[in-house]
Amino acid sequence: MTKRIFALSLTISVLIASVSTLAAQTGNRTGSWDTLDSYLNNEVAVKAEDRKTVFGFLISVSADAITVRTADKNNVAEVSLRRENVEKIWLAELNGSSRNTLKGAGFGAAIGAGIGAAALLANRDERGGAYGAAVPFYAAVGAVFGGVAGFFVRNKNKKERLIYRK
Repeated sequence: MTKRIFALSLTISVLIASVSTLAAQTGNRTGSWDTLDSYLNNEVAVKAEDRKTVFGFLISVSADAITVRTADKNNVAEVSLRRENVEKIWLAELNGSSRNTLKGAGFGAAIGAGIGAAALLANRDERGGAYGAAVPFYAAVGAVFGGVAGFFVRNKNKKERLIYRK
């Protein structure tokens, strides 16, 4: 009995210590301007004092400015922002159809596999045999339909983690 209580208290102590360490590591600490060069070619969101938030790729950092490459449906542009005008910078996730296509294909394959398994169970013959190709076939069909649907879904850009604050 005492061994179980000891093991349980030890397990709880280790879990609390690991959670508090993880929380300290992932806290809302922000870096300085000098550390921004480690985020070159990453997707970022930049909030300027006089403008809306700009989403794009961080392509250059100097002592007094940053440059972000933005893109929309019609053109690609480079936006230069002076250090004194930048309030916050986040790592960001830009909308992308390839990511959504993969997610849709995965969901479609899982749903198709479930339908195939149900069809497999429902279509057993009298001797107890089953049609073994049902699950992979339905999974493949589901992946195709899910991938096509995911390609046409557009997510908004979203901010992930704050990396700089004025």
